[in-house]
Amino acid sequence: MRSLRTFVVVAASGLALTLAFPETDLAPLAWIALVPLLLACRSASPARAAALGGTFGLAFFGSLLIWISIVGYVAWFVLVLLQASFIALFGWVMAVATERTPRWWPMLVAPVAWVAIVEFLRSVVPTVGFTWGELAQSQHDLLWLLSAARLGGGWLVAFLIVFANAALASASSAALEREWGRAVVRLGAAVLALVWPLAMPVTQVDAEPISVAIVQGNVPRDFPGSFYEKELAIARSHERLTRELAGTDVDLVVWAESSVGLDIRRDPQAAQAVYGALDAVDAPMVVGGNLDLDDERYKVVAFHLEPGRGIVDVYEKTHLVPFGEYVPARSLFGWIPMLDQVPRDAVPGTEGRVFPVAGGMVAPVISFEGDFGSLVRSRIDAGGRLLLVATNTSTWEDSAASAQHVAFSQVRAAENGVWVIHAAVSGISAFISPLGKVEEPIPLWTAGSAVHDVTFADGITLYARVGDWLPYLCAVATVAALASGLWRRKRRAAPAPS
Repeated sequence: MRSLRTFVVVAASGLALTLAFPETDLAPLAWIALVPLLLACRSASPARAAALGGTFGLAFFGSLLIWISIVGYVAWFVLVLLQASFIALFGWVMAVATERTPRWWPMLVAPVAWVAIVEFLRSVVPTVGFTWGELAQSQHDLLWLLSAARLGGGWLVAFLIVFANAALASASSAALEREWGRAVVRLGAAVLALVWPLAMPVTQVDAEPISVAIVQGNVPRDFPGSFYEKELAIARSHERLTRELAGTDVDLVVWAESSVGLDIRRDPQAAQAVYGALDAVDAPMVVGGNLDLDDERYKVVAFHLEPGRGIVDVYEKTHLVPFGEYVPARSLFGWIPMLDQVPRDAVPGTEGRVFPVAGGMVAPVISFEGDFGSLVRSRIDAGGRLLLVATNTSTWEDSAASAQHVAFSQVRAAENGVWVIHAAVSGISAFISPLGKVEEPIPLWTAGSAVHDVTFADGITLYARVGDWLPYLCAVATVAALASGLWRRKRRAAPAPS
């Protein structure tokens, strides 16, 4: 029964971690949710620690990603199982690397291993990786803690959170053993990890502001017409809202991903909606659209249009969503019924783009790409000084997915020190300051527009310049700690000399 209770407590703590994320947003729960898992792994065998980590992961990802079930419970189950395996690996590493070590050792191993395995490794494998559930996302409204991302990206925010959890776990063990001095020191370390970002300086930007408009045309629900008629209705809604901005002094107008789902090179009515809006507003536009390659392949793109010139540049999405925008090994998986929702495959672009707009450089990324800090910072390092995240989360209906996606953009803003224009075709759209503060949000399932002054960054953060130094260091340190633990186990298992 004691064993069963341990698994129940660990599962409950996984559920508690989900509550730290949007839309419940009980962010401080992330500071303590890992404590039961860390305590349980400390005294467990590697196999048991892996099982405990997997249990935590199933509870956490199973609840956090429940919106995936909208497209099918099979997809949700497979994704949750895959994501939970990374926390199972984390548990196994903790048991091996911290067995018979000083009591302070897990406080260092836990944040290092979490960043290396659960944050970084999970973001790159399998296929193109998956980032939903990174701990920085749960702290999106705690701007003082998010400011640490300027130095080490969201990775550093996660490191601090896990360190605080590990220090609290150590403090609780010390308190149970009535070692009050050690308990107080460990508690102080946890507090310090969470509060030191308050000392981060705030950089003032003196650049001239530009006026940007987000147009959220919305996706009609329960549309009675054909697919073509629905796509045309979405494009025309964006056109109508943009025409309403005519006479307004705007420097850039943004339409989200899928605002024009029809290829404007081939469909004259879709082209008329885009070019009619461009002429009416008489300002540069960035428009999310598609380009058809043939009946089975297409590209997800963002068009840069200028008045009197039309399309002047095109960004082709480079980081596609597997099983969402294309089906890997379709010949093997094509029999799965839910994949009927992905009837043709998107083809990735080969390089990022930066658009010169309104006197500065705009870095566009599309939807899933904005979830990857490494990808976004490369676009900022390449010259982007204003980030545009164009997305379409309408598939996920009224779930927390849209709010969670905005949280990612808040992390990206803080990491790079730039304004983010987060444009969603059906919401939530918003402007996000370089500190991560959300401005002028447009709610879900609302057709409307918002205009806000933003500035191009006159400098970028250490993280944007240097990149992923922290996860690479953590990966090396994790391998070293694991090797040391395996060596100790081998020595104990070796027969004593006769």
